[in-house]
Amino acid sequence: MKDLRCPLCRQPLLLNSLGLTCENRHQFDRSKEGYFNLLPVQNKHSREPGDAKEQLQARRQFLQAGFFDLLKKRLQTLLSPDIQTLLDIGCGEGYFTHAFAEALPQAQVYGVDIAKAGVRLAAKSAIDKNRNLFAVASSFDLPFADQSMDAVTRIYAPSKDEELWRVIKPEGLLVIVAPAENHLLGLRQRIYAEVRPHESPVVPNGFRLMASERLTDELVIKDKVLCQALLTMTPFAWKLAENVRMQLEAEGLVDQLDFGIYCYQRDN
Repeated sequence: MKDLRCPLCRQPLLLNSLGLTCENRHQFDRSKEGYFNLLPVQNKHSREPGDAKEQLQARRQFLQAGFFDLLKKRLQTLLSPDIQTLLDIGCGEGYFTHAFAEALPQAQVYGVDIAKAGVRLAAKSAIDKNRNLFAVASSFDLPFADQSMDAVTRIYAPSKDEELWRVIKPEGLLVIVAPAENHLLGLRQRIYAEVRPHESPVVPNGFRLMASERLTDELVIKDKVLCQALLTMTPFAWKLAENVRMQLEAEGLVDQLDFGIYCYQRDN
């Protein structure tokens, strides 16, 4: 646990019989599912920050059906076997974090998310609860030591440039995935009168862009339950008119997946 630091006093966290503690005796118990809550109550801006439990369960159902497998497999190939520590920011219910642990059997893989319901789901399904560790934490105040990560992944999640630079080792890898121009374009056209294209992420301060690519695939959903799952997990879908939602669930959805993948290297 040398990679973790106390979110209250910034001292290293060490394992004890109950969970994690620091030299100032701040104690963080391991939950029955295996995760740690490293989000101080004073840093919570609502009772249950992050995605709702319903959204996260829908996301798990949709992802486990294989619709994002192309993205998952591509991300796995981008990870060097030399990586010993990886942090997945905004891990949600753990679909991609588990994939990274699978691709890096020798590495310590961490997943953090501000939504406790997602971290609980992720930790519960972790195969190795010591090597693949999950924590409730803010991506803007990461409970990790300086220069502790060989790689950080950020898929559809916010972050703070200074925190990314702080926790990644010099010349370490940062992978950001963001929706590209045509991602779910058909669905967005049914929601908005004017569809604005997704913008590419700005290069984070302290990093340089090494490579970028577009990954596209057709999305065909015929099953009503899986169509409901997509609409529930998609942030903008709550704006759908009820009659349009019912039509989509009855007829299914044919659309396009369009991902932008950006690989950065941390400056020294």
